[in-house]
Amino acid sequence: MANNRIFYACQAVALSQFGSDSFTELHGVQSVGVNTTFNLEQAFELGQISIYENIEGLPDVEVTIERVLDGYPLAYKLATKGASGDTLINRTKQRCNAVLAIYPDDRDAVSGTPPVQVYMSGMYINSISYTLPVDGNCTESVTLVGNHKVWGATNKFTSTNAQGFKYGGDTPKNNQAGTYAGGIQRRENVLMASSILPQSIYGVSQNANAGNNYANNAPLAHIQNISISTDAGRENILELGRKAPYYRAPNFPIEVTCEIEVIAVSGDFVSAYEEGKASYVGTANEGNNTVQETIKIMLQDGTTFDLGTKNRLSSVTYGGADAGGGNASMTYSYSTYNDLTVSGPHGGAGE
Repeated sequence: MANNRIFYACQAVALSQFGSDSFTELHGVQSVGVNTTFNLEQAFELGQISIYENIEGLPDVEVTIERVLDGYPLAYKLATKGASGDTLINRTKQRCNAVLAIYPDDRDAVSGTPPVQVYMSGMYINSISYTLPVDGNCTESVTLVGNHKVWGATNKFTSTNAQGFKYGGDTPKNNQAGTYAGGIQRRENVLMASSILPQSIYGVSQNANAGNNYANNAPLAHIQNISISTDAGRENILELGRKAPYYRAPNFPIEVTCEIEVIAVSGDFVSAYEEGKASYVGTANEGNNTVQETIKIMLQDGTTFDLGTKNRLSSVTYGGADAGGGNASMTYSYSTYNDLTVSGPHGGAGE
């Protein structure tokens, strides 16, 4: 294959469950990157300035995938396929294989066995993030980590074991016939009337039921952006007798963060007392300025992000509306641990 360049139309990414070569290609992918680090340790000795040995340790392979939310299975779910449930502790135990396939740069769509591919096995999900912006598309970003990568010498990703490519004249699954909705998910596809937002956001109803940002079909707080992210911070567990780790353990407790940006129509109305607040929204809360809150965000295609009931406000920032123009906004940052359940679109078929 003699490509003049590699661009979006001649690349494809696929994932399979660890131990299986039945790959599922990812749709809606916007970018993919592969980073390899060869960890070196130096040894010196008395009597000479030159290095005694430059010892090669364990290689680290990192794959970052960013895609739009389009109704196809989430990369996070495909990378953790076979998990016993949808909680973080269920999902972080699973491993996967990943393939980046490169095709000739003169094709309208990729198909068949790729001339060039890189195969990465035994990968773990390390970090995930979701962004729901007021401008642009809702996106998913996942990072996989592992220690094994092979270019060109494998033939893992073919039109047979990939269950047939679906590229070429394709559309987002949410635009296809059936019960799907909304195409690529954007601001209008965030179901604010069915989501639960923290009560510490100014304007949100004190009613903790679903739809607590709505009254008389009008939003009470004007949400601009929601970002949800977590990082497993994996560590190698090694043993004598082999170089590779026998497990890359997630570093529990795992922090889950959620940032919510809101257009300011008044102040943020979050007070900070050095002795804590005697009461908070009518509930005794002696010695604390914040309380535990529920966060649950739903999209029109059925994707749901449930951060549980123990989120606490970690910071709030007020700014903007300077002399150059623009609006004042407030960013509320929340933190919880080990609690993030992501339900895939349309019931999570294939996940």
